[in-house]
Amino acid sequence: MRIVIPTNNKKGLEDTVAEHFGRASNFLIYDTETESFEIFPNPEVTGGKKFPPDFLYRQGVKAVIVFGLGTMAYKKFKNYNIKMYKAIQGTIAANLQKFEDGKLQELKEEDIDIF
Repeated sequence: MRIVIPTNNKKGLEDTVAEHFGRASNFLIYDTETESFEIFPNPEVTGGKKFPPDFLYRQGVKAVIVFGLGTMAYKKFKNYNIKMYKAIQGTIAANLQKFEDGKLQELKEEDIDIF
C-alpha cells in the first residue's frame, strides 16, 4: 500500500508531519510492501497547476496521514477512495508505525471543521 504524508523538509522518515496538507512543501510517499519511500514537491506550492489529491491518486496512493486538510482535498480523497488518518506528534516513522498497528484515527467529514 502507498501512503502519503505531507512534510516541509526532505529528511525522510525522521522528518515531521506538516501542519496542513495543502501548504506542505513536499509529500513523502511510503510503500508498505517494499518499505521504501519517495519525496515529491507539492505541485501547488511549486507553482504547478496540479491539484495535489489528483497528483497523489495518479501515484497510486491509498491512504493519507495528516494533521489538517481543507474540505476540497477531503472530498477529492473521498471520491478517489483514499482513506484519511489523523497524524500524531512525532516523526513520519512513528506515524507509519501507528498506522501499521491500526492506532491512527480515520478522519470523517465532521472532523474537518476542527482544522
